[in-house]
Amino acid sequence: MTGTIIGNQNPMVGKAYPYEIQPSGLSFGLKGEYEWHLYKKQKNGTWKDITNQPKTGEKVTYNFGEIALGIEFQMKVYETKKGIFPGLPATKELAATFILIPTSNKVPKIDKVILFNRGGKDVNKASYHDTLIAQAHCIAMFNKEIEFHLWEDDAPGKGHDPNINKNNRHTRSYKALVNEKGIAEVPIPLMSDEKILRQVANQFMMKGDKNEGANHEYYVTATYSGKIQGASQVNVDVANPDYKGQPQNQPKPQPKPQNQNQPQQHTPKFKGNIIEALFIDDTGNELSKVAVGDKVRIRIHSKNMVGKHIQYVVWEYDTTSNDEVYRSGNIKIPADVCDTSGFVISKEIFGKGIDSRIGDPDSDTQNYFIEIISKELSAESQKFGVNSEGLMEVEKVKSAAGVQKQNKNQTGEKCFCNRDFEEKDVKQLVKLLKGTETIWEGQALKGGKRAPCNISDKSFATLTKGLNSAFKKYNINTCIQKIHFLAQACEEAGTFALSEETKSDYLSSQSIYKGRGLLQLTGVRTDEKDLTTLFNKPGPYKDYADYKNDQNIVKNPSILANNANYCIDSGAWIWSVNKKMTSNPKSDAITKWGKETLGKSLNELALYGDKYLELISVLLNGRNSETEMPNGWQIRKNNYDLLKTGFFIYNKFHGNTSPSTPVNAKDIVTYHIFANGDIEKHIPKNIKLENQYLYQYIYHDKNNKEHVICKAEWHITQEKLNGQKPGIKPTHSKILSDIPVSDGQTKRRVKYQNGDIAEYGTNEGKSFWVLYKVTGRKIELVKMPDSLNYNNSGISIKYSFTNTKRRYTEPGHLAVFIGVLAECGYSDVQTTGSCFSEASCFPSVEHVNGKSIDTLYLDDIREQKLINAFHKFGITKQLRGSKKKAFTHTTDGKKLHNSHLHSGIIAPGKIKIIKE
Repeated sequence: MTGTIIGNQNPMVGKAYPYEIQPSGLSFGLKGEYEWHLYKKQKNGTWKDITNQPKTGEKVTYNFGEIALGIEFQMKVYETKKGIFPGLPATKELAATFILIPTSNKVPKIDKVILFNRGGKDVNKASYHDTLIAQAHCIAMFNKEIEFHLWEDDAPGKGHDPNINKNNRHTRSYKALVNEKGIAEVPIPLMSDEKILRQVANQFMMKGDKNEGANHEYYVTATYSGKIQGASQVNVDVANPDYKGQPQNQPKPQPKPQNQNQPQQHTPKFKGNIIEALFIDDTGNELSKVAVGDKVRIRIHSKNMVGKHIQYVVWEYDTTSNDEVYRSGNIKIPADVCDTSGFVISKEIFGKGIDSRIGDPDSDTQNYFIEIISKELSAESQKFGVNSEGLMEVEKVKSAAGVQKQNKNQTGEKCFCNRDFEEKDVKQLVKLLKGTETIWEGQALKGGKRAPCNISDKSFATLTKGLNSAFKKYNINTCIQKIHFLAQACEEAGTFALSEETKSDYLSSQSIYKGRGLLQLTGVRTDEKDLTTLFNKPGPYKDYADYKNDQNIVKNPSILANNANYCIDSGAWIWSVNKKMTSNPKSDAITKWGKETLGKSLNELALYGDKYLELISVLLNGRNSETEMPNGWQIRKNNYDLLKTGFFIYNKFHGNTSPSTPVNAKDIVTYHIFANGDIEKHIPKNIKLENQYLYQYIYHDKNNKEHVICKAEWHITQEKLNGQKPGIKPTHSKILSDIPVSDGQTKRRVKYQNGDIAEYGTNEGKSFWVLYKVTGRKIELVKMPDSLNYNNSGISIKYSFTNTKRRYTEPGHLAVFIGVLAECGYSDVQTTGSCFSEASCFPSVEHVNGKSIDTLYLDDIREQKLINAFHKFGITKQLRGSKKKAFTHTTDGKKLHNSHLHSGIIAPGKIKIIKE
């Protein structure tokens, strides 16, 4: 080694320290360039390189987050020198090493303890059917174990008297480790110990009390190293089931006579105040988990504040100091309940919450809360969501592949084939899909209301037992069968939030035999030929009743929504017995999907893995006429992917579905397009910071030579439905902006508060409006290169845009287009594009979400070759004009397509996903 590192070997966490490389006296020749790497010592004694982007230069700084506290790190500095003589290669050698262990000047302690009912309308009230959440907010205690105990409070007034409450401690303890945020959190299910808790609460009462009153008051203590170090200050009132009310003969308290000599007291004027503030999405649903690129809005509940001005600030929560990430302008309160226009969580906003580039957990996930600042003197500023369920988790975008850490299966090295779930497994599963460990909470509605769930037993224990019983009874035995079943059930029932269809404009929801149970068992119409009649004939309800030999199901159909066992069992019956593929070998469905699907149940189709996910979804809930995909497809697909990779860890136990295909992408997500028509999306574990929002496209010719074609920037936007032509400018929602544009044929664009977009322009001599409504889901779009002009080793990939600014498309569509251009080798392909940056697409109604690309016609011979290439690379829908030749693989798209070919909808499963 040729140098020495000078710096602090015990840096304080949260503070930046300088480090310098000093060459030794024995260093000869020209001074080179220095590169700094950081290694973390593992439990087995080895060193792991955790360098993201190496620092360079003689002097650098490092700032370690609290997660690095007490861990041994090693710095390594490499020196690169140019060759002494021309033509000689550069040399790179290790110049110096340095060992350091971050420390803290903070005294380890439990700073605050809270107890609350996360699923309750009032977090300080609950019933014995609820699960309470206990949290200890700690300083300098990462990965330490905290032990919680639940107490029933009999002391009068505020505070807790240890002498009065000494016999009121629940015998069970709850343990949790302090996470990177400094929080230890445990769920406390009251139902599992209801009998014991009620006995304790009613046995020890204050002297003179005849009963415990309407509520049992609970608090928690937090213990570390055998010593209680904190207690929650606000009790949770749990309704006392044994309370019978006050005796009727109890005299009413009389008001005290007022002293006439005292001056008359005037009630002070009521001050305006902010009651609540929470994060919501564009549809008004409360948010608990979002990602970079998502839009969030703030809902503000106030009193006596109409006409007053406020400002809101969004803070990133830390156990020591909070970081401001966003501040609004002044807002005038229009009503007691109002929703702000909101903002998008950009990379820049997320970056404000990161204190340190090294070891800071905020670089992966953050938690946000809201501060409301009154600009008037009549109300005080308040913070919301700091101590309870109001914290909103913000992640780096999960679809950036590899950004989110994989969730580990809590059950160790055994898969779930022929094995029961434990209660902790179901909790983990729910939290993975929903973000919180809450079940049967009902459906959030607009206006802050919630449709209730009527399941009588809402415990995780009953849910777990019911799932295990149904899996055994209906032969849902293997991991892949359970993944498929749960992916569908969690879409139908909102991840165990609902047990029946919520009343809406759908006729089925207004019917006697509405959708109920885990897979929404639904009756049939009174008159099956009349689509205006209700679903008041039992149909499948009768079939299920006959199967179980229980006709009460027909007489009392609500049992499927009220009884957890019936709710779960009915879903498994639909899955394995009721819903099947057609048994007609000549049907269109069998022609499309193949004879191996003939007559098979959903449970049997699940055994084929990914292959029939779309078919299973269609058999369960039909196909959307606008998107041409299964209803609820995105949620079903996301559930399936998350369960397979994040909970069941399927490839770990059952092998990669493509074990012979290694990831061919070093530090960027890459689309590989092959000359035989295959397309693969390769996702590496580690993605360079500068590549987080880029996709790379590589073409492989017939000789398997790689051609790096381009990189394209991607972003997240809201998915749109196919456009509607309303005739006049839509006014269905509050208009946020209405501006003239020059985007090809598009001359005007209107954006609405609910996320919809309307566009106005001219096409074929006619001027009109098109309205694009949001679905509530998110999609990815890439910006297509303004042109391509690649020519190398016999491969020519060229195109140009004409008369359009619709230069965004779905990432897979760009891969398909590149494959088509390489297949044909034409130099004169012109495209009128796909969609705009927010997924709208005037004058088209079908190009939404970048799901299709238009190209101007070539001569008939070359056009057919282009069409064949689109078909080869997976395009399933190609529309030609009514005046054009009836090309193979196309259908008549009428006069609208006389000037161009429409190529859209990639075959499901066409693009193979390969993860490192």
